[in-house]
Amino acid sequence: MRRTAAVAAALTVSAVSALAVTGCSSSGKSTPGGVTKEERARADAEAAARAKDEAAMKDVALRYVKADLAGDAETRCGLRTETKLTRSECLETYRDSRSKPEEGVTVTVEGGPVDVGPIRNHSAGTGLMLTQKTVVDGHAYYRREAIRMVKVEGKWLVDQVALADDEAMASAVPVRSALMRPAA
Repeated sequence: MRRTAAVAAALTVSAVSALAVTGCSSSGKSTPGGVTKEERARADAEAAARAKDEAAMKDVALRYVKADLAGDAETRCGLRTETKLTRSECLETYRDSRSKPEEGVTVTVEGGPVDVGPIRNHSAGTGLMLTQKTVVDGHAYYRREAIRMVKVEGKWLVDQVALADDEAMASAVPVRSALMRPAA
């Protein structure tokens, strides 16, 4: 009988200790895991803001590549930083170098954003992999480009575009490999 009472007392102490450690409260202010409703709401709002910002970044990258394929210099140069060229220099250079617009190309973002460090005249930013798919006579052809995105005055802009060749694609992080490659 004494042994049963001692076991029951030990179990009671263990249960009370477990409740104290896990933060069990009857106040109703905590959600499972010991996080308050206010903390959960703040975390949800931050996650929603990050998702919205990421969607805006991807939209700019897609519009940039589609404008490039369509030969739309105004849009293309408007979505680019002035790292190498001013907007007017970009328009002049692009208009002179572009041949006919490419048709029948679908562009998609592949994977998620990747942090990329600064290199040469490019500041730290976020890298994205964009895939261009062209179907000719039933055969699909793919071209992948890594794009460095930077935020300038609250707006996402394209700062660098690099071909993601076989060497970059074979690396652990193809986007970073393509964008951090030394200039040829």
